[in-house]
Amino acid sequence: MKKFTIKANKYVDRDVTGYYNCDYVGYQKQGNPDFINRLKNMSKQYSETDLVEDFVTVCEKLSNDLKSIVQKENFSRVVICIIPRSKTDKSYSQSQLMFKKAVSSVADNLGFKNGINAIKRVKNTKTTHNWRLENNTGDDPYVGITIDTCEINKNTIKDANIILVDDIYTEGVFVAEDCIQTLFDFGAKDVILYCIAKTRS
Repeated sequence: MKKFTIKANKYVDRDVTGYYNCDYVGYQKQGNPDFINRLKNMSKQYSETDLVEDFVTVCEKLSNDLKSIVQKENFSRVVICIIPRSKTDKSYSQSQLMFKKAVSSVADNLGFKNGINAIKRVKNTKTTHNWRLENNTGDDPYVGITIDTCEINKNTIKDANIILVDDIYTEGVFVAEDCIQTLFDFGAKDVILYCIAKTRS
């Protein structure tokens, strides 16, 4: 696991610590974590059965890394949240929600508060990863897009130390930053971003 810093910008008003498990170098390129692409498949080409191995891989990485982050950051009252997909959950098949299910399962197994629905997409936005192009309608990221397109559970967020989980972090996209600022605006004590993979700068 590697550590990085998200610098304050127009989307987030303070520096934020991030962690990621591995580098994202491009789908089907040597050493790339392609299991992420499969687990969040956009074109519904995989069934839940097809994705069992990838589900287990993500659960193992999440479990090890989240425990390590809590120790490193000396966190208490930990809530695990997730950056919602660009579309509402009902827009996806059950096999396309396997990443969310993995995060939920690990949060429960580790005894952390499960906040995977604390930020819930209710209005579709544009998919930002260029390999996910099916039905790609909605707004591009802008300041405040999380507030405008999601329901926020303030009771889950207020005064909590939050680990905000996503699949892939890419600098310059700003979806994560806008989610982080939303958590702070709703009273989070601290927010750490954790991603399975980070696109190389």
